[in-house]
Amino acid sequence: MRARHLSSIVLGSVLLASACLAPRVPAMPRLATAQVSNDFGTYEIRRVGLLPFHGKQLSGAQRAKFQDAFLSEVARSTPYELVLLDPFDLEMIDETDAHHVGWYKPATVIELSKRYSLDAMLFGTVTDERFYPPQLLSLAVDMVSAETGLVIWSSSIHLDANDPRVVDGLQAYYTTGDDPEAWRLALISPERFARFAAYQVALLL
Repeated sequence: MRARHLSSIVLGSVLLASACLAPRVPAMPRLATAQVSNDFGTYEIRRVGLLPFHGKQLSGAQRAKFQDAFLSEVARSTPYELVLLDPFDLEMIDETDAHHVGWYKPATVIELSKRYSLDAMLFGTVTDERFYPPQLLSLAVDMVSAETGLVIWSSSIHLDANDPRVVDGLQAYYTTGDDPEAWRLALISPERFARFAAYQVALLL
């Protein structure tokens, strides 16, 4: 009995030591905000178009990377079938300068929606960015109904790598058992930083 008791003590000590050595993974903070129209639930949304992101300082490759990041995260968090739209379609949207005037030309939305058989479209705009450490990223995303051309859902997020809550979020999102320090790569990788932003926004959709 005494030997069994000693074994239990030893096992407990080993487990406690292992727990102390394991990296602390913080709780995931909610960093994005969203506004939802009162009639959002009345829209039947199954097929959603996702445009390359708009932003004056973004290159074509950067726009595509933001689009890919949101494709992965929105597809994982929602039941929507996502359709990637191309830069030519984005040029049609740029003419409306929607982020500044606050609305989208219904004719443009309807034309694109008919072309791709869409129920809604996601428009993303990068409003501020710093793609070198310490990284900074602000973006806004609107969902526009193909039926009315009106914004029925919108979200925004501001990430600053100097913010401890952002660091906690990156650690919670990217920490793995195989490499507990893998999350630190997101502090210097714009692609990983954008992926985390996409995850935060998709949680609210």
